[in-house]
Amino acid sequence: MEYPAPDVSARLTALSDLALTNLGPPSTESQMMRPHDGLLILAHRQPSDHLAQVYDPVVCLVLQGAKETGTADSSHTIEAGQFLIVTHDMPVVSRITRASAGEPYLALIAAIDHGVLADLRQHAPATATPEDHDHHALRVGDADDELVDAFTRYLRALRTPADAEVLAPLAVREIHYRLLASPQGQTLRRLTRGDGPAEPVFRAIRLIRQDLAAQLSVKSIASHVGLSTSALHHHFKAVTGTTPIQYQKQLRLLEARRLIWSNTLSITGAAHAVGYTSPTQFSREYHRAFGNPPSRDRLAAAVT
Repeated sequence: MEYPAPDVSARLTALSDLALTNLGPPSTESQMMRPHDGLLILAHRQPSDHLAQVYDPVVCLVLQGAKETGTADSSHTIEAGQFLIVTHDMPVVSRITRASAGEPYLALIAAIDHGVLADLRQHAPATATPEDHDHHALRVGDADDELVDAFTRYLRALRTPADAEVLAPLAVREIHYRLLASPQGQTLRRLTRGDGPAEPVFRAIRLIRQDLAAQLSVKSIASHVGLSTSALHHHFKAVTGTTPIQYQKQLRLLEARRLIWSNTLSITGAAHAVGYTSPTQFSREYHRAFGNPPSRDRLAAAVT
């Protein structure tokens, strides 16, 4: 394990104290707070089981502890002093690997705004790295003191409504600027360009997510984004690590699981709501994805 540089380490400690102050006294093993639209403070006081979920485009700065995050084709460990960039909506499986009551896993998660990136792209210095040709939606980097300071200013700007209105947007822009100027910035720059795989994949993901029950084919998705089926398959896999149809299946199962756990719909209703016409196929794929049949998760939801 590589430790943050001394200056960054001291800044991380101060930012951790500020984040914990915002959370208040620990009342449960896990705490979550949204002090501002687009910002989440997250704390876990013990390691967690694997959790399947969809990450929106965000940057996650880990202040304490460690977390593993995996997709269909990659796995990342993010430790204190590192950040994870997620450029597209991504189904992932993650778990907290290092956390305790004395030193909880602690992270700040800020939404990535494509409009802010586009506005700042010409102003932030580009940093070329050997990974510039890596189009994957998840990237991990080491936080420098400028990025940590920008997050610190963001939290401090939320102390009063007046500061939040005026200063928080400035801190958000600075965070985007620092990310663009980082060695991982090229990944974000691709989101604001019309060439390359990022933009058509972004539109393909938006099409899939807007109606999970839609019976889409690779051909129809490719036509929608103006690519051949082979080009769509190549670009989509480069960004997400999976195919468009597998991506849709992962999102469908995650949404169905949410509906089942929330007791919003019956198991059959949840299956139909996300596009499954065969309850048997749904149950089989659900079990394969989550390790339990949907009926067991429904029973577990009823007693929690």
